[in-house]
Order: sequence, then C-alpha cells, then structure tokens
Amino acid sequence: MNNQSELACIRCGTEHSLTDATALASRILKIEKTSLDSATFEFSKDLFVAVAMEVAHSEENATFNDMLAFLVDPEWDSTLQMLHFFGHSDKVFQRDENAHWIKRFIEKLEDMSNDRAERLVKRCHIHWKAAMNASCAGHRKQSKPRASIQVFNPDAVSCAIDKCGGLKYDKKSASARIFEDAQTNNGYRTVPNARKAGKNLEAARHQFENLVEPIGRLQTGFVLASCMKPADFRITPLLLLGEPGIGKTYLATQLARSLGVPMEKMSAGGAQGGFQLTGSHPSWIDARPGSLVTLLASGESASPVIVIDEVDKIRDSKYPVLPVLLDLMEPETGKHFKDEYLEMEFDASRIIFVLTANSLEGVPESLLSRCEVFNVPRPEPVQRLRIIEAMGNKLRMKTGRSIELDKGTSRLLAERMDIDLRQVTFLVEGAFAKAIQTGNRVGYIWTPEGNKRADDSAHQGELTTRMLH
Repeated sequence: MNNQSELACIRCGTEHSLTDATALASRILKIEKTSLDSATFEFSKDLFVAVAMEVAHSEENATFNDMLAFLVDPEWDSTLQMLHFFGHSDKVFQRDENAHWIKRFIEKLEDMSNDRAERLVKRCHIHWKAAMNASCAGHRKQSKPRASIQVFNPDAVSCAIDKCGGLKYDKKSASARIFEDAQTNNGYRTVPNARKAGKNLEAARHQFENLVEPIGRLQTGFVLASCMKPADFRITPLLLLGEPGIGKTYLATQLARSLGVPMEKMSAGGAQGGFQLTGSHPSWIDARPGSLVTLLASGESASPVIVIDEVDKIRDSKYPVLPVLLDLMEPETGKHFKDEYLEMEFDASRIIFVLTANSLEGVPESLLSRCEVFNVPRPEPVQRLRIIEAMGNKLRMKTGRSIELDKGTSRLLAERMDIDLRQVTFLVEGAFAKAIQTGNRVGYIWTPEGNKRADDSAHQGELTTRMLH
C-alpha cells in the first residue's frame, strides 16, 4: 500500500490544505461501495478530512494506517473528546477557511451522546479501511494480505445465533450486535506488526528507566514474533511488581499504543471477576456478555492488551477470576475459550496480558508459573521531570492550548518522591486547567505540604502564592 504518496498530496500549512484533504476523501471513500446511509457517509467524509489534515500536519511521512490508529488511540478518554479535539487544533485549522469549516463540523456534534459517537466512528473506521484497501489494490498485486487469524469460526457463530433465538428481546438484542461484529471479515482478526511495535516501544524505554527490563523483554518477544507465522504469535504474560503510581499501567498503555490495539483494564479482586471475562449465563437477571468476546468482536485485532490489576488480592469468591486467567494463559485452552452468555467458543489465545501487584505475597503460585515477573522501582526525579513534561505536551496536544508548565514548580514536584504518579497527573492537570481559566500562558504547579526538602519550602510558598493569585 503506497500510503505515503496519498497523504503527501495534502499541502500542509498552505491555503490549499483543506481543498487537498477534501479531494483525497472524495477520491478514496467513493471507491468503496458502502451500506452507509447518506448522513453517515457525509460524516465519514468530514471526519476523514479532519483526521487527514491533523495526521499529515503532525506525523512525518504520515500514512493511512496512522489515520486509522488516530481513531482508536487509547490515549483518548472518549470518542467525543477525540471529535472535539479538532476544534482546538489551531495549528491545523487556523486559516479562515479551515477555521470556518471545522466550526461547522463541531456544530454537527452538538447534543451527540458518546455512545452514538462511538458507533459512528466505528462504522467510519470500517468504511475507511475497506476504501483504503480497495484504493490501493492495484499497487500491491504481489503483496500478501496483512497477517491475520480466524478468531471467530463462522459455524460457531451461526450455532450460537441459533441458540440465542429463544432469548427475551432485550437479551437477544444485546447479542445481535456482537454476532454482527464477530462475522466482520469472516471472523478474521489481525496479528500486530511485531517489528514496528518493538521500534515504537523504544521511546518509552528512554522515558521510563524503571521499565527498561519489561520493555526489553517485550522487544525481544517482538523480534522473535516478527519471524514467525501469524498462528504462532503469542506474548508471554507480564507480572509487574511495585507500589501504586510508578508506571505499571503506563507500560500497558504504551504497549497497546505501540501495537495499535485496544486496551481494557479490570481488577482481580472483584467478587464477579470471572464473569467479567467469561460473561454470565443468560438465565441470570443481570446477565451480559464477557469483555473478551465484546473486545475481539468489535475490534480488528486478535491481540488486545488486557490489564489485570492487583492480582495479589485475588479473592476466593464464588465466581473467582483465577481459573479463568489460568485457562486464558494456556495456548490450547485459550484457543477454545467460551463466552457463557453467548454460548460460543472463540480464539482468545493471542490476547496480551499485563498483570500488576504490589508484592508477590498473595499472588497464586499457579499464576506465577505462567508469567514473567519484573520488579518495577520508583522513578527517580530526572525521570519524573520528563514524565511531567510529557504530560504537558499531551495536554497541549489534546486541548490545542499553547500553555507551558513553569519549570521551577515542575522541578519541585519531580523531587517530591512522596507523591506518586497518579497524584502528579492530578496536580499537572490542575495547573493546566488553572492557566486556561485565568488566561495565563504558564501553568504553575501547586505542590501540597509534605516531606519536601527544607530549603525548598520558602520558594514553594512563593510559587503557591503566585499561582493562587
């Protein structure tokens, strides 16, 4: 697929960028015969224009795959946040014509719920991918289709549909969407590009020194996986040990982003933990499908990242999560994993698991034997400062506001080793929000009283006073 030449036609930063992106959208999307109604098609076309302009402006040698990844980037808090982002992207839409166009696009989102936005964007993602593949078919006669495996067997799906025929309307409708999604691409889901993922993780390796060991192990696994057949793609589950707020979940987020796959998180300590993964039998009052079948059916990847928090707090409840995890982590049983709600088997053996725990105490021995265990130390001040700066960059990107974090208060927060990264995030976001409210171009981070160095106290008090006023 010659993606680079397609996005290179957008003359970024010129008066022609909107015209170029609109022409590209018309040329690519009209190729794919689609069942989209006219309103959804127009939305898909407008969104294509906005994403194409943003990606072409932000990414060097941007590709169609970058556009697809933009829609499902796990860094977005919600689909609506992603859509409204374009209204703040002043670097791309700062020209009069572009600003007027994006304003009309944002106005169309008024009163739209996040659920509707998710459904629309998902349909756009499928539409774009089909159109992009059709557009480039003539340029890849000798190329193989992207590596994939059949996660959902069509016969198994048909059998499950028949079994659901006797369900009540509300439960049957809950199943219908999943069955429809599962049949997409004849049940095939892609295996990640392991070579590209290993390179993408390199940036995280430099930013998070305390995660060097698990990142290095993942990169080794990706190098080996890149030489294997798609059917042999598997990543050994990781168990990350360490106190809260040191970057364990961040690693999972970066892993999902590097692979271009979705991520889902759950706690191992819940009384209904097993049902979250397997679904519950439809005879139960509050029965629902499991998260795994929903994630694999609605996505395009066979290898989403699943984060299981606090496995040292696994409880011996009536519906424990441990037996389910043990089955999933064995390749043979994972291939024939069953969702109890849908009564349907599917291949969950390529899912990537990242487990977290505060210590080994309480982690079942049977689980340890299936994981590679890494101790994650607390990040040092230099690394914490880089994390704070990265948070500022992310906020600038998502809000479109050119606000800089004050270097002095950033350094003081970085040196406060008693404040974990979760609270650091809260404090940085607070400083950024305060700057937006006051119209200030600099965000001053307020650091709470605590075990900071005595020689910083006077300076911190002065900066706090400046920020509050």
